[in-house]
Amino acid sequence: MKSTISVLLPVYNEEGNLRPLFAELTSALDGLGRPYEIIAIDDGSTDQSARILTELAHTNSDLRVLFFRRNTGQTAAFDAGFRHASGEIIVTMDSDLQNDPADIPRMVRKLDEGYDFVTGWRKNRQDGFLLRKIPSKLANWIIRKVTKTKVHDLGCSLKVYRREITDELRIYGEMHRFIAVLVEGLGAKVCELEVHHRARVSGTSKYNLTRSYKVLIDLVTVWFLQGYRTKPSYIFGGVGGALMGASGLICVYVLWEKLALGIWVHRNPLFLIAIFFGVIAVQFLALGLLAELTIRNYFESSARHPYSISRRLGFDRGQGQPEPIPSAWTMLRSQQQMSE
Repeated sequence: MKSTISVLLPVYNEEGNLRPLFAELTSALDGLGRPYEIIAIDDGSTDQSARILTELAHTNSDLRVLFFRRNTGQTAAFDAGFRHASGEIIVTMDSDLQNDPADIPRMVRKLDEGYDFVTGWRKNRQDGFLLRKIPSKLANWIIRKVTKTKVHDLGCSLKVYRREITDELRIYGEMHRFIAVLVEGLGAKVCELEVHHRARVSGTSKYNLTRSYKVLIDLVTVWFLQGYRTKPSYIFGGVGGALMGASGLICVYVLWEKLALGIWVHRNPLFLIAIFFGVIAVQFLALGLLAELTIRNYFESSARHPYSISRRLGFDRGQGQPEPIPSAWTMLRSQQQMSE
């Protein structure tokens, strides 16, 4: 049997784009000849997007809709879609019509060649040069240098995944820009494919320059998760060890100055610097131990999400109904019962 495809569409104030997007999307997916579902995630829209999605869901059995109570961001929308998708192949894309649904069949066929993840590359991007292209190119260059990723266009939302990849992904904050890096960190076989990009014809862009700053902040988190997610004491312990070593060397030098040059400690500021380094070193070592405890607690008992869903629409049809997500308390009780 051919794989079922789930297409995820984060929606925030896109009332003018939804009907034409749905028409293009269903046409492209019908051409694949595989069963599919479309999951739209309304991210607290304040225009008529929620009403339009409700109308479309009532007349199209392949559409499911999640409605967020408030605007939470594209990352949370993607994560909600990942948890509710039933397909073996997951597709993500923007709902502003700038991504071309006609690229999806080509990307799915590329996935069939043995890749785990195919991401789009908007080589001929139809956006403003100064406020969109330049910051994007700079951010992509910095991320590639820090993370060593081979992906050129980290901001393209048009991506195709195998289900087992999205099952392992956990994204928070604004981490959707780093999905390719996180997928590479899972050891997945990654491919980048050129895709069409179109100018926005309706609605307004949600991008602003403050997002570039957020990308740089998130980059620190990704760098940490990429190398030290399961061993945070390595980085904290490394910094603490270096500071402790520097403190010891300075103390030796201060002692030499006392014995050889007769410089008393109370007249030597280097001794205070040595004490300061020593105190900071102990704090970093303690942070490393606390981080280790936090990481273990996260992997063993956490089951919370950064979003809140007010209602679900269309998931009672077919295989779209997700299993209930157990609470952290339920998981903890299950672990205790197993240990007993």
